[in-house]
Amino acid sequence: MKRLFTIALLALLSSSTVWAQRVLTLEECIDIALQSNLSIKRAKNQAEIAKAQYTQSKFNFLPSLSAGASHSWREGLQFDQTTGNLVNTTALSGGMSIDASLTLFDGFSNLYGKQQAKASYQASEEAVRGTVQSIQAQIVGAFLQVITIKEGLKMNEATLSLLNEQLDRERKRENAGVGNMEQVYNFQSQVAQQQLTIVNQNNQLESAKLSLIQLLLLDPAEDYQFEGITSNDAELNKELEDYNTVYSSSMDFSPSVKSAQLNLDAAEKNLQISKFNWMPTLGLRSGWSTGWSSNLRNQGDGSVVDLSTQLDRNRVKSASLSLGIPLFSRFQNRTQLQTSKIQVLNSQLALEQAKNDLTNQVQQAYLDLLNAKTSYAAAKESKLSLDQSFDFAKNRYDNGTIDFVTYLQSLTAKNRGDLELVRSKYSILLRQFILDIYKGELMEPGTN
Repeated sequence: MKRLFTIALLALLSSSTVWAQRVLTLEECIDIALQSNLSIKRAKNQAEIAKAQYTQSKFNFLPSLSAGASHSWREGLQFDQTTGNLVNTTALSGGMSIDASLTLFDGFSNLYGKQQAKASYQASEEAVRGTVQSIQAQIVGAFLQVITIKEGLKMNEATLSLLNEQLDRERKRENAGVGNMEQVYNFQSQVAQQQLTIVNQNNQLESAKLSLIQLLLLDPAEDYQFEGITSNDAELNKELEDYNTVYSSSMDFSPSVKSAQLNLDAAEKNLQISKFNWMPTLGLRSGWSTGWSSNLRNQGDGSVVDLSTQLDRNRVKSASLSLGIPLFSRFQNRTQLQTSKIQVLNSQLALEQAKNDLTNQVQQAYLDLLNAKTSYAAAKESKLSLDQSFDFAKNRYDNGTIDFVTYLQSLTAKNRGDLELVRSKYSILLRQFILDIYKGELMEPGTN
């Protein structure tokens, strides 16, 4: 009974492990990354800050309004503002006021400030898209690395199965007295080497899966499997799109180029603000205030004038128009202008660098895709020849007309051909995905 219980428990745990296994496709991996990646979250936070600053730049055109109230206690010789007398007593006093001000002209600072804030906000939104594009490329590369290793592992396991069949055959031949132990030992050695290759490849697979899981910010303690990408010869042999079309689409979409252009626009607006810092400012101000004091008394009975009467009697209204002319600012305006000019130059360089980077990336990805397609076509032809050669060598070896070394060379060549076909196939998929990302065709909705 104890043994049966143990077997049942192990079976239950095994079924639980299988049930807990999570299978992820490339699309799901990209979606997880776009939702959880910290770089994307930081970029979105920066965009929210820029949005708030842009909103504030609109509010800067509105008038300001403030209100105040005061209450004070004084003892000794003092001037009572409410009564207009010099008194030597203990007095209580208070007041309230409302002030409003409006900037009529500030050298276009608010106007250009709004335009600058808008460009900065739009640049930050493009920076979010650029971060998304970068993360997509990383996920695609890591995912296809996992799939490529898995496909290679399947081929090596198939080769191991073939070697085990050959080993079993040689053992039977040796036991029947028509074979020899040398062939048995040869196959045992090849089986052991192939097992070592599979162990090493399993380790590579686990490392590749861990790298992908870390990119996705998933729990590495859980069991994840990544679903392969299916493709047919028609897709792999599809005619390559013209480079100029790919480049033009990538340049039109590129968030990094758009962000750099918008940052340049923002720097130019900041330069305009610096140029107008020498202009005068004109402002309008108005206010209303009133107050009360315990020293204000009725002439008849000497009683303190009641609060409502004082507040009504002591009302003051004011309005003023102010003009400010900057005569000398310790060269701050000149320094700010020089700094703004340099910032424009740096922004121009950043835009040029963004365009150069994109050009280099698209050129490299396009060339890699072209080379991958060429390699795939050659690998297909090579695989046909190698498969035929191996089948022929296997038959001859089974009939005893070639030695083990020749058979092994044919098997090794076949394995290399199989692996090269897999690599070139997934290289095409990877490079095509990268170009699609550059063109914006993998941008997920809702990531703006």
